[in-house]
Amino acid sequence: MSKTWDKCLTTLEQTLPLQTFSLWVKPINVIERLDDISLLAPDQESFDYINQNLKKEIKNAITRHNKKLKIFIAINKKKSSIKNTSHNKYSTPLTDDYTFDNLVTGDANQVAYTSAINIANNIDNSTYSPFILYGASGLGKTHLMQSVGHFVKKKTRNTRVVYSPLINFVKNITSSLRHNNIEELKDFYNSADLLLIDDIHLISGKEKSQEELFHILDFLFNNKKQIILTCDQQPRSIKKTETRLLTRLSQGLTLELTKPELEMRAAILLKKATSEKINIKLSEDVALFIASNISSNVRDLEGALLKLKAFIHFSNKENNDISIEFVKNALSDLLKPKLTSIDINDIQKETAKHYSITVSDLSSKSRKQNIVLARQMAIFIAYELTNLSLKKIGNNFGKRDHTTIMHSLNKIKKTLTDETIKKDYELIKLKITSV
Repeated sequence: MSKTWDKCLTTLEQTLPLQTFSLWVKPINVIERLDDISLLAPDQESFDYINQNLKKEIKNAITRHNKKLKIFIAINKKKSSIKNTSHNKYSTPLTDDYTFDNLVTGDANQVAYTSAINIANNIDNSTYSPFILYGASGLGKTHLMQSVGHFVKKKTRNTRVVYSPLINFVKNITSSLRHNNIEELKDFYNSADLLLIDDIHLISGKEKSQEELFHILDFLFNNKKQIILTCDQQPRSIKKTETRLLTRLSQGLTLELTKPELEMRAAILLKKATSEKINIKLSEDVALFIASNISSNVRDLEGALLKLKAFIHFSNKENNDISIEFVKNALSDLLKPKLTSIDINDIQKETAKHYSITVSDLSSKSRKQNIVLARQMAIFIAYELTNLSLKKIGNNFGKRDHTTIMHSLNKIKKTLTDETIKKDYELIKLKITSV
């Protein structure tokens, strides 16, 4: 070991942040000769980081202790191959498709999406760490989390992104304990500038993994590194988990992802239909029909598209001729049964929302054209979807009489030949019958 470098390490440890010193300076291998000193970084990433961020501090430290030495910085090729093997052993690659470009946004994920974009653009100065996305399975938590990883890797080459499903993290802990190299594993996770862990709820009951995870999160948090986690519940509700770990998890920003609304589900279907994996032509009407019948999660929507693709292939159907009737046959076991009872209040709310008026307008005496159309549409749909008599329907629309109700029904029935009116009618019905 170089005597000059020994002194430099003492100096640099006092002047640099602890994580910077531990991750980038300590691994440097040094060869000192009579007139020069060579600093060998363990890999290309370390070499780039040192040159861009630490070169001046390191040269000043060396000059301070030995002014005569010429300084060279290079890559230690032997250690580089070892470090890359270690990285591959512990890391899990990001999914190629899980990017912001492939993400459909709506009311169900808008706040989480905006927060994720903010974090991705301010990865070195984020105030939201840990950032936790929670909700039921298949709502896009992993997609949104990994989108941040892809964005950061593309934007800043030297930012180290580490992704691990919780079950892989536990396997790594178990293996490292068995092979007595737990410190190497902790160094790997501690090296992250952005740590992504999926399904954090699976930490429940795993005492040793909880202990190590706490120390890793604590280290990264104290060094102002970004942590993003996903969970199927509020983190504080995870059972059989250390209090200190739950406390650490509650110190950042926690947001819930909910089931996507009808329009968002249809948009997801249309976007996924054009992907290389599925590649089928889907009309908006067909997408809305599928979305109105499958409301559980994004995975179920994609599963429906894959099944539809198979039916198209095996039935020799033209890709651009997919009708609602064809979809009914292809996805018969996936489509939910039609609701037998629908509240007229829901019909009025959805119709009023569609035409940008108030529910009270539907019962008013107003003869404005847009209000009259909305009122007649709501009456027509109420007649179709409820078991109410014409008299009871009339009572719900400002106590209108039988003749007025019949006029509304006949008016809409005739105007359904108009494409605009027909689309309004179909969309309102889909929203009402959609969960």
